[in-house]
Amino acid sequence: MTPLRLAVVGHTNTGKTSLLRTLARRRDFGDVSPSPATTRRVEPLALLAGGEEVAVLLDTPGLEDSIGLLEAIDAMRHDRREDPQTSIERFLASEEARRRFPQEVAALEAARSADLLLVVIDARDRVRPRHLDELEVLRRCGRPVVPLLNFVAAEGADAEAWRGGLARLGLHAVASFDVVVYDAEDEARLLEAVRTLAPDHRGAIDRLLEDRRVRRDSIRRATAAALGDLLVDAASLVVEVMPAPRGDPAIRRRLEEDAGEALRERLRTLERRTHLEVLALAGFDAADAKVAEAALADLSIGIDLFSPEALRAMGFTAATGAAAGAATGAAIDLAVGGLSLGAAAAIGAVIGGTLGAAGRQARRLLLLARGGREVTAGDPTLLLLLRRAMTLVRGLEIRGHAAVEPLAVGTTPGKDASRREDERLAAIVMPLLRAARSRLGHPAGEAGTSASREDLRREVARAIEDALRPR
Repeated sequence: MTPLRLAVVGHTNTGKTSLLRTLARRRDFGDVSPSPATTRRVEPLALLAGGEEVAVLLDTPGLEDSIGLLEAIDAMRHDRREDPQTSIERFLASEEARRRFPQEVAALEAARSADLLLVVIDARDRVRPRHLDELEVLRRCGRPVVPLLNFVAAEGADAEAWRGGLARLGLHAVASFDVVVYDAEDEARLLEAVRTLAPDHRGAIDRLLEDRRVRRDSIRRATAAALGDLLVDAASLVVEVMPAPRGDPAIRRRLEEDAGEALRERLRTLERRTHLEVLALAGFDAADAKVAEAALADLSIGIDLFSPEALRAMGFTAATGAAAGAATGAAIDLAVGGLSLGAAAAIGAVIGGTLGAAGRQARRLLLLARGGREVTAGDPTLLLLLRRAMTLVRGLEIRGHAAVEPLAVGTTPGKDASRREDERLAAIVMPLLRAARSRLGHPAGEAGTSASREDLRREVARAIEDALRPR
């Protein structure tokens, strides 16, 4: 069957191109700008389900002068009883129309070629005569009309007033959407409204709805797996501090500081890599590093992991012990320090006989017995990594692909519920990460470690996926 053709029409600067970007999960489609009349020609964009093209969206230029447009169309009517579509066709065929209304002609020709019209309305506007004239012109195109209220999450939007005004015009299949603050349920309701008014294409819309659901589940699983890798890898990182010559305390402090900074840098690298992976999974052009890093900055996630700003953004305060631990980014493990060299050697021989001469535990005991140290990520740092990762994921879940304004941490809908859920998640995940730190603080691939690492990653990922699942 021929794909469903949807013309996206309406007044200039109401977010038509932004709607296409968000529906197609494409940040690279068209130009989005607060300046009017950014779209100058009709641009098609395919929607796929299972790799098959099931619908084509037509992005159209804005109707800038709807009052003049309706007057010009009415002036060409030969009889008031004439079929409205005939007057539209006569208007489109005239030289005057193409000279005076080039953008409007392009939009109306696309509307006439479509199966259904999505009329995008900025819900922040008040109902004005120009809106009524636009709707009248579009109704005369003879295609089913779905009014779509955009920017409904913005301050000053009045969706109810618009619904009342549209009902008086006989338009009741009204959808609400927001191309900046994305809502999967609003998207589903929009597609269901299209399904109702395009009965010949119901199967295609059903496939698209199912494809969207499957894709969300797949992204959620992949995202949870990426975060599981990040957290278990971070928990099992170890930087060794060699013994200071002659036990010099000043040299020891410097070696410990250098090791702490080396650990912090490795944690930053791990986090950045995971954040870019999460952006790519959400369709935010992570292949383009500049775009990806800009999106991270928009979410206040791009702030350096160990900066005071990052701590404040995640709810830590400088007065808390947690903040102090996170600021240093590491806890120094001294738990088995102070053994005599002979005792360490004896213990090392026993462990070496069990795990092999190069076993990590034997090397670790020898290092500590000789006055060395190990630096690992402390609980506050692991909790900070978890909070930042969840903040990024939750922010991207509601971030439309046309968003150009920063989405600040702490302003997302359902903030309190998300925080409670993340506290429950931390209660499950932190014991797993402590286990990773104690059991896996050695190179991956050593005998007996790979299964434990994979098991812990799966458990952490399972808990994260459950926390991200809609309630």
